[in-house]
Amino acid sequence: MLCRKAAANVRKFQDIPIRQKLMVIIMVASTVALLLVAAGFVAYDLDTFRKKMVNDLSTLAEIIGDRSEAALSFKDQAVAQDMLHALVYQKHIVAAALYDAGGKLFARYPQNARVTSFPDPPESAAAPQFGHDRLGRSGLMLFHKIYAGPDLVGTLYLESDLQAQNELLAHYAGIVLLLISVSWLLTLMLSGGLQRVISRPIFDLAETARTVSAGKNYSVRATRHGGDELGRLTDDFNEMLGQIQRRDEELQKARDELEIRVKERTRDLRAEIAERQRTESALRQQFVRTSLLNQITHAISERQDMESIFHVVLRQLEQNLGLDLGVAALFDAQSQTLNVTALQIKNTLLATRFDLREGSTLALMGTDFQSCERGQTVYLSDTFKAPAPFSARLATLGWRTVVAVPLMVEEKLWGLLISARLELNGFTSGDCEFLRMLSEHVALAAHQARLHQDLEYAYDELRRTQAAVLQQERLKALGQMASGIAHDVTNAISPVVGFSELLLKQECGLNQEGNRFLNYIRTAGRDVTHIIARLREFYRKHEDTESLQRLNLNALVEQVVGMTRPRWRDITQSNGITIEMRTELSPEVPELVGIESEIREAFTNLVLNAVDAMPVGGKITLRTSVSHREDAGRTSSHVIVDITDTGVGMNEETRKRCLEPFFSTKGKRGTGLGLAMVYGVMQRHEGSVDIQSAPGQGTTFRLIFPVRDQLRATAGKEEEETVEPVAPLRILCIDDEPLLRELLKEMLGRDGHDVEVSDSGQSGLDQFRFARDRGRPFDVVITDLGMPYVDGRQVAKTVKQESPGTPVVMLTGWGALMKEDDNMPAQVDVILSKPPGSREMRKALSRLQAAARRRSRE
Repeated sequence: MLCRKAAANVRKFQDIPIRQKLMVIIMVASTVALLLVAAGFVAYDLDTFRKKMVNDLSTLAEIIGDRSEAALSFKDQAVAQDMLHALVYQKHIVAAALYDAGGKLFARYPQNARVTSFPDPPESAAAPQFGHDRLGRSGLMLFHKIYAGPDLVGTLYLESDLQAQNELLAHYAGIVLLLISVSWLLTLMLSGGLQRVISRPIFDLAETARTVSAGKNYSVRATRHGGDELGRLTDDFNEMLGQIQRRDEELQKARDELEIRVKERTRDLRAEIAERQRTESALRQQFVRTSLLNQITHAISERQDMESIFHVVLRQLEQNLGLDLGVAALFDAQSQTLNVTALQIKNTLLATRFDLREGSTLALMGTDFQSCERGQTVYLSDTFKAPAPFSARLATLGWRTVVAVPLMVEEKLWGLLISARLELNGFTSGDCEFLRMLSEHVALAAHQARLHQDLEYAYDELRRTQAAVLQQERLKALGQMASGIAHDVTNAISPVVGFSELLLKQECGLNQEGNRFLNYIRTAGRDVTHIIARLREFYRKHEDTESLQRLNLNALVEQVVGMTRPRWRDITQSNGITIEMRTELSPEVPELVGIESEIREAFTNLVLNAVDAMPVGGKITLRTSVSHREDAGRTSSHVIVDITDTGVGMNEETRKRCLEPFFSTKGKRGTGLGLAMVYGVMQRHEGSVDIQSAPGQGTTFRLIFPVRDQLRATAGKEEEETVEPVAPLRILCIDDEPLLRELLKEMLGRDGHDVEVSDSGQSGLDQFRFARDRGRPFDVVITDLGMPYVDGRQVAKTVKQESPGTPVVMLTGWGALMKEDDNMPAQVDVILSKPPGSREMRKALSRLQAAARRRSRE
């Protein structure tokens, strides 16, 4: 708050005139100096007065002390009291007291004062003390010790008031005020005259500046009043005025010269303006034509068909150039004819009388436009004078002036642009030049439009071809993606397949329904692994060396109906929905060759899709039939499997895209892989898929399989191959999946083998070394490929380094892929794919045991 007030006062001080500022500064300075001198004088005099008071009080104390020595020695209190009472004549003594040697109050003055109003005597030697911190009243206190010889007999206390000092201070204050008043008066008188020494030059300088600013008279000069800083400032100010005056004179001179030059330039400009107006008149017309050319060019650039380009050009020429007739015709070089593509007639009455129509043909020889074939523009100023029949027809209807400009493409006549007006000599040279320029743009645009149409047709053909290639590439990408998930899926499904197989072979107490359910579980588990493998193989056909099986499609259909029964009957009925399943199986269907699990999965996907397409129920029909076709004298047979539902159906867009990978109409419930898998299965079996569907009319998927003349020699061979019995072996199984370790131990143990398991690569190697050091080495090591820290490749390499004769079997979900890509590690003897089957395991062990016997004989 104080700072804000001080700042406000400073701002007010800055706003007052400079004369008052100077007077205030002088008065404040003199007053402060006078106050400092007076304060020093008063302080010195007060200090001297106080010392005198102490000396007087000390003298009085010594006198009273000497007189009181006997009274204190003999304990004569009355005498002591009388001595103190004599102080009544000392008007400045306000209190006194005598204390005995023990510090007890002996006598006091005034006698009626309270004992408690007197202070206790000090313990040390007396010393005068002055201050308010020990006194209840302002004054000087003195303690004086009284001795009788060397012995202390008492203490005298005296207290004097400060009335004399206060009177002296009042007297000094009056003197100081009087001096300050006289000083202010004298200072005011002196400052009023002295400030003029500083303020007068400043006022004269300010007055001169106002005079110059008001009158713009730079010849005025300020008066110099001395040689100090203000005098130098006045000189600099006058010098500045002189420079400004010289520049002003130079500027005025330049202004006068400029006015003369402006007058001269104005005469020249008037002549130029007259010439420019004549030029602008010619350019304005050219600009209008150029704008029209840009407008027409912009309009035709937005069109891709040739007919609309010609119509736009003729309409623009009629509206902006005032044509009465416009014709655009294409030239046929072989027949030397003009084919009318676009026709624009301004007068509707003439349009009805003119016999030329769009699509009409004109012989070039029957016109006057033959020179257009050489790229020349033809101008007929009067059609009545033209010899050609076409010109005579135009003259008869009233079109007296005609201009024909060629449409040239690659220096060859491509067409004609014919313009006509009713007036004689209706076209200027500028109009003809404009039409010639326009013809170049029109020819280019029309030619590009025709090329665009041809390109569109070629592009449609290319798009249809690319669609098939794109579908194959998408399936290829899907298959490559499946390679990444093969390991995890096979690890998860292997225990399901393996334990179900063990139950089917070992458990004799199962009833027929239990055996059937276990078969379903084993089949479904194997199909899952086949699905993952097939996802990768979408983009390739079967190799001739691949092992296929004999297939009975009727039996597969029945099996799929049974396996999907929980979905189409039990689940739907629990939701209050009824789906009827019908089969129409032809007994004439022959056996085919192929991969049973793939075709079964295709049928299953189509049945489940049919169930999803009938949210309120309906009917599903599975039908098989045989078709015979004649083609180039050869008869080909095909087995047809129709899967029909009465569901919601598909629109045309969905029908075209439903076979694409990841395309689904089921939202979060669908993956978009089911129908893509069906397509891939049919491609690999050299078959095809036909889809018939419409919204609200259901869907029919038709699978067409070719019938081969001979069954593959390898079909069924695997099932007929016998496996030689295997002697009991000591086997070490290494896998990081607990269920797979349990499955391998159970499967191999039931064949009589001594099996030990390990849950990681490092622990397996430690177990292998420990058994070898005990003299009971393992005969075979079975290891997983993908394991943390120490994987199957490192296990195989270490085992072969430490025991080259020990066979290593690698069991992995990537087994088939590694064999196909020829990526089998050199230290591995056999690679088996997950899930491991007991038959495949026996075959592998049998081959390894036979190889070991051959090596021992060698």
